[in-house]
Amino acid sequence: MTAAPAAAARPSRTTTPGDGFERYQRFFSAPPAIVVEWHDDQTSARGWLAINSLRGGAAGGGTRMRAGGKREEAVFLAKTMATKFNVAGPAIGGGKSVIDFDPHCPAAVKEGVLRRWYKHVAPYLKHCYGTGGDVGVDEVSEATKYIAEEVGNIHPQEGIARGHSVYQADGEGPAPKIDRLKHGVEARVDLRDLPGIRAGAWMIADVITGLGVVRAIERFAHVRGTPLKGQRAIIEGFGAVGAFAAYYLHHLGVKVIATSSRNSQGGIRTAVDPKGLDVLSLITSRDGTTIAPPSKDKPFISDTAGPDAIFAHDAEIFIPAGASHTITLERVEMLKKRGVKVVSCGANNPFHADQSKGDLVSWVGDMLKVQRVADQHMAIIPDFIANCGMARAFAYLMNKGGKTDANAILDDCRKTIDAAVDEMLAGYPSNSGLLDHAYTIFVPER
Repeated sequence: MTAAPAAAARPSRTTTPGDGFERYQRFFSAPPAIVVEWHDDQTSARGWLAINSLRGGAAGGGTRMRAGGKREEAVFLAKTMATKFNVAGPAIGGGKSVIDFDPHCPAAVKEGVLRRWYKHVAPYLKHCYGTGGDVGVDEVSEATKYIAEEVGNIHPQEGIARGHSVYQADGEGPAPKIDRLKHGVEARVDLRDLPGIRAGAWMIADVITGLGVVRAIERFAHVRGTPLKGQRAIIEGFGAVGAFAAYYLHHLGVKVIATSSRNSQGGIRTAVDPKGLDVLSLITSRDGTTIAPPSKDKPFISDTAGPDAIFAHDAEIFIPAGASHTITLERVEMLKKRGVKVVSCGANNPFHADQSKGDLVSWVGDMLKVQRVADQHMAIIPDFIANCGMARAFAYLMNKGGKTDANAILDDCRKTIDAAVDEMLAGYPSNSGLLDHAYTIFVPER
């Protein structure tokens, strides 16, 4: 494995157990700089743009649409993005858009909601805020397309290219950066054993987050001297992140024994085989981001087994790659029982919070309860490292000299994640308490 370049120098810290969690609590409980609220005049949709800060003149974070979305969710995810930019760059603040609406509604209704939302936040998109796809919103066919047509931005990250002070000082100007973003995110990725849905290929936007989630595991195993071949993995979620995490694990010789996705009725569809699933077939037979339905020749797929069926068999690796807040204390016990040693967080904020509580401080407290327990029993690679692939692609493409070649973008992502994992593990030989330790390095003070 090619060594990653050294991570950017950070102040050395002497820490005691709990320091990182205290830092996390301070940062995630603090109020954000800006929250914009929207009520659609044609549907029941509500939306919030949260900007934790305009560090360096800009903020970034995707657009999420789900039934039950909340203001607090937008604020918390904006803070997660701020932490992710500490790993992936650029040196900007975190933001997030959350729309409370069912993305499985008729396509024309969803399109109208998204178009009106983007028009509402157009001033931010023009000058200081960059967005993209997220849960319920496609990066290219929805976010990029509707922002171009409603706001006039060639790419959803254009506000960062215009607002970030470093980019304004590099002498290049925003136009070349925006052009690289447009072509780089859509750069063709040819996978020899997995024909893609876009003229036989995939795009960077399809594969890079799943690749990064697995690269974090690969680098962790490399540093710890642990062979991956023959290990078993459970993946919760089989959209772009989960499916391509499965693909890249497969190429490392890891057996994916269980996965899940939402079915068309909004329930959970599971695929479980302790001997190892046929990952390539599962991906090629998906309906969008949904596992193919059960059939006589696919008895390992079920719509009735329930979401915890993926924990029926022992595994060494777990990747939460679906919705946020699914790892409860009960789930931690299941992971311990199944012998899970490493968790690579493909989902943002995978630890449980009672979302009926209306204040962010309570959410943070709930998540910390689960994190403190889980952190003592398994090595947890946090979301801001494991799933920073798309953020890193944006940062790389906006840097002067970035290339729109798919291999260059993916290689840069690998090097960035390698450097972050190396920094997290440097001088820290234990796998217990790793999440707490990572927070001391990467979570901002404010």
